[in-house]
Amino acid sequence: MNKTLSLDSYTVGWVCALPVELAAAQEMLDEEHSTPPYNNAHDTNIYTCGRVGEHNVVISCLPEGQLGTHSAATVATHMKSTFSSTRFGLMVGIGGGVPSDEADVRLGDVVVSKPYQTHGGVVQYDFGKATINGFERTGALNTPPMVLLNAVSNLRAKHLRGRGKLLEYLSKLDSLPDFSRNAAGLDRLFEVDYEHAGKGATCLKCSKEREIPREARRQEVVVHYGTIASGNQVIKDAALREQLSEGLGGVLCFEMEAAGLMNSFPCLVVRGVCDYADSHKNKRWQPYAAATAAAYAKEILSVIPAADVTKARTAEEMMRDASATPTYYIPFQENKKFIGRRDELAMLQQRLLVDLDCQEMSIEGLGGTGKTQVALQFAYAVKKAQPEWSIFWAPAVSIESFEQACAEIARVLHIPQAQDGKDDVKELVRTWLSSSRVSRWLMVVDNADDPDIFFGTEQSKGIVDYLPKSERSVIVYTTRTPGVAEKTRGDVIRLEAMGLQDARELLTKSLAMRNLLGENPASTKLVDELLDELMCLPLAIAQAAAYLNRNRMPITKYLQLLRSTEQDLVSVMSREFHDDTRYRNSANAVATTWVVSFNLIRKQNTLAASLLQFMACVEWKAIPPSLLPRVQSEAQMEEAIGTLCGYSFLID
Repeated sequence: MNKTLSLDSYTVGWVCALPVELAAAQEMLDEEHSTPPYNNAHDTNIYTCGRVGEHNVVISCLPEGQLGTHSAATVATHMKSTFSSTRFGLMVGIGGGVPSDEADVRLGDVVVSKPYQTHGGVVQYDFGKATINGFERTGALNTPPMVLLNAVSNLRAKHLRGRGKLLEYLSKLDSLPDFSRNAAGLDRLFEVDYEHAGKGATCLKCSKEREIPREARRQEVVVHYGTIASGNQVIKDAALREQLSEGLGGVLCFEMEAAGLMNSFPCLVVRGVCDYADSHKNKRWQPYAAATAAAYAKEILSVIPAADVTKARTAEEMMRDASATPTYYIPFQENKKFIGRRDELAMLQQRLLVDLDCQEMSIEGLGGTGKTQVALQFAYAVKKAQPEWSIFWAPAVSIESFEQACAEIARVLHIPQAQDGKDDVKELVRTWLSSSRVSRWLMVVDNADDPDIFFGTEQSKGIVDYLPKSERSVIVYTTRTPGVAEKTRGDVIRLEAMGLQDARELLTKSLAMRNLLGENPASTKLVDELLDELMCLPLAIAQAAAYLNRNRMPITKYLQLLRSTEQDLVSVMSREFHDDTRYRNSANAVATTWVVSFNLIRKQNTLAASLLQFMACVEWKAIPPSLLPRVQSEAQMEEAIGTLCGYSFLID
């Protein structure tokens, strides 16, 4: 009589889709146990329990006729709930191989999921959305857990040394003739554009002239490692097989269940190749392919020490932690001296976190109005109010700065493929954050000022092409460019200069020597005059305070410098200063940031730049339109003035 263990005794879950796969799995057990009692009212799975080497394994199969990702996810979810001590899973069965010049995949070979490029080992090729450019796949699936990836490395080394046991384990099925290599018949691969001849299951009527000749191999079974494509339809069209594989960067096989498991049950996918996913598909190779996959799965378990499994977290804990643990990449400290902007912060909070009527908002304004500081304050407010949210920050000054931020984000997210530096880290982060696996997140895309960098050109992609998309996401952009702000349509906060009271408070908080302010009416008048000269711009106030602190200069002297020659004014307003809430090694001075805006205008609209240069030589306010240079078209003049107003250099 078989012995009965407790539910908690089982640490490895094994999932199959077909009865032929279940039979092969059961034959791999070194010892079969009676299934312990469990709550059938909530779990409709039927289990086979037993031991493989040092591990107690529970096996379950999908219901008859209920194939696909959803059914697989349901079976796995019930398994890890009932057998709550399971540490990881194995999805073992058959699949349609994809032979190529890079991988000589043949019938009976084994394909094992391995993280590669932007995929975590398995990609769901039919999950995405219809776009104007066609079908766009979205989201990403989890990589296999580390204990299994380590086991794969160990086993590959054993195979290279000729010490594998796959064929030995495969021989356990010798007593079942249907699972033998001889019963499978011939391995024939036909040209991509050659359809199956006749209605029969065999290829007896198929042309030998259209068969692709292949050299004999020394090994009966070859194990391949790479990407497995998973979806809810059977692929039996060679042309479609090639098209899908090329679009995914090259896959080794197609199957129908793994995508349902990867984000709900940490597992390794093992597939025996039973056909070539073409019109010649038949079932003759299924038993042998199921056997080779099961033999490999047994071999994987043979190299994993039981102690390593016991000390690992359970599958339920891993999936819960992966989805619940927030991750942060904010390159600045919280600004403890932040003042004002209550209405703007309240609007961000209300629209993005309460009403949930938009997922993207832009903060637009002239350089120096404090866009970055508002976004930073909002990020830290979200961190405090929504502790389950992840928060990421990416400067959009250039593709290089954005890519560097993505590298940091990939590091804190522990994206495995990002470690070797071979893949595009921007694409890795986009794919990862587009997945439903991650918790809710906020991303700040800061200084998105240059439309060519942000939207891209005909020759190159823009930052917008690498931004993740998720129903659980919120993105805030800061920009001085109206054209970029238009990405969020009407969801734009226009940032103007500060109010006088907030400006006074900011200056007071920023000065190290408060005695510079004084408490008499004359001092208050001096402060207001200074703030008027600085136009109550937060960056100008911070810069002035840094200058006063460094030089221990009274406000009267600073005002004299501002009001003296233009050369003195430019010199004072060009002085850089250090601030832990601003970018290092970048321009923080007001004059410099306005030069950046001017260069953007000159790049976007040469007439607008010429007008601004002309006005700078005439008067700074109340300029009659009749004084402006004549242009060929009134529409051109309106567009140029609109550009200057958009950048806040003019108030119409």
